[in-house]
Amino acid sequence: MTRNLIVIVCAALLAFGLSFGSFAGSSPDSDSDGVPDAFDNCTDTANGPLAGTGSCVGQEDLDSDGYGQPCDGDVNNDGAVGLDDVGAMLTGLNAPGVGDMNCDGAIGLDDAGAALSALNQPAGPSGLSCAGTGTPCSAQ
Repeated sequence: MTRNLIVIVCAALLAFGLSFGSFAGSSPDSDSDGVPDAFDNCTDTANGPLAGTGSCVGQEDLDSDGYGQPCDGDVNNDGAVGLDDVGAMLTGLNAPGVGDMNCDGAIGLDDAGAALSALNQPAGPSGLSCAGTGTPCSAQ
């Protein structure tokens, strides 16, 4: 009898503990792109496997600065998006390059427009601790 009671109590505690484990929570994903913020190189703009729109679905970062293409208009990596970055994009129109913010394969006027809308803003934000440090940084 005592042995059966011990087995039942242990089974109940195990089941109770497992049910609470399912509520432990998951890592936050601010942009709902399927990449947890701590590993997301563009936390406010969807650029992961669940992005659903656009071509940036693989954490693309063509200059390896830790900022994903959709939130990195700072082409020259000087700390903020400036007219010099927009000028570099316009110079590289219709060619592949780091100014391709929408990952469609070439720099276009849409990319330059996106950079203009982010004028004087830093790249990002990124959840990667190495982002913007000047050392190669990748989400992969």
